Amino acid sequence: MSDTAPGNPEYTQWVEPECNAGTLAANFTTTATTLASCMLWRAEFRIPPGHAGFTGIALLDSGAFILPYQGTGQAWLIGDDDLLEYPYGKVVGSNVQLATYNTGIYNHKWEVRLIYTPYAVLDVDQAVIVTPDVADWLAEVESAL
Repeated sequence: MSDTAPGNPEYTQWVEPECNAGTLAANFTTTATTLASCMLWRAEFRIPPGHAGFTGIALLDSGAFILPYQGTGQAWLIGDDDLLEYPYGKVVGSNVQLATYNTGIYNHKWEVRLIYTPYAVLDVDQAVIVTPDVADWLAEVESAL
């Protein structure tokens, strides 16, 4: 299933960041992507077996953690033999990187797929995200409490 708005071409970038054993989260490593000024529709992170919770990966835009998002500070995707899929639907800049750490004793790799549309070919009229009106639903939930 596509997370893009109709009429926008999808491009895919595959990145395989790796991190040496003994790399603390405070001293994370980064792997550059070639994304630049684009609408990032979706990010998929494959954490292969063996990571066992000793590693973390995150997507950065100009040094800010955007996936996962925490507001301030570092936030990490942690797992083992997992496929984590995130619809994003926001514009990213020209300094998009993957940050990784690895506190285990073995070197590790991840597989990341980024689905995007370059801003130069983005059909802005089609990329408008409409927020549904949830007022009735909220009223129903509040009355049930």
